[in-house]
Amino acid sequence: MISLSEDERDALQEIMNISMGQAANAMARLIQTKVTLSVPAIRTMTPQDFQAMIHGMSNSWFARQSFLGTLRGEVITSLQKEGCEAIAELMDFELPLDHSATEELVLEVTNILSAACLQGFTSQLELSAQLAMPAFYYPETTPQDADWSSILLMDVDFRIEQMQFDARVLIGLSEGSTSELLIPIRALLES
Repeated sequence: MISLSEDERDALQEIMNISMGQAANAMARLIQTKVTLSVPAIRTMTPQDFQAMIHGMSNSWFARQSFLGTLRGEVITSLQKEGCEAIAELMDFELPLDHSATEELVLEVTNILSAACLQGFTSQLELSAQLAMPAFYYPETTPQDADWSSILLMDVDFRIEQMQFDARVLIGLSEGSTSELLIPIRALLES
């Protein structure tokens, strides 16, 4: 299991806070509406715990985006089903949303949030990670096929309060990537 000291966790949380703020700003510019975000939660878990958590989010649409580079892992974005039509209207989608338009909306929001989060995060630490294209994800029928023995999960909620819209970005890092991540964080803590 991955272990982080309290200082490492605090430093990672602050770096993620900046990155997620950039993602919230990117989303707010697109929809011309204020987006708030939670303080990022950093925790380690087993793939089984991760699956249980995802299955507990049954009122959401999901998309997955893998990334490779110095860091390897996957970004999973969930969008609460309630409120999707309101965000779709702001993004000039034709309503009501059919299945195809719902998938397009989820993938577009995923791309905006994932790219801003990961780019902000890796650039602060001078690491590299290239995102693949997002894919719609059905956790109840598609097993999580990551080969991770343990997962470092960075979790943040994005909210548009007047619309009851909630999106959540989960970044899972493979165990080897966590070691790479800790090198610049430890250097920051020592300086």
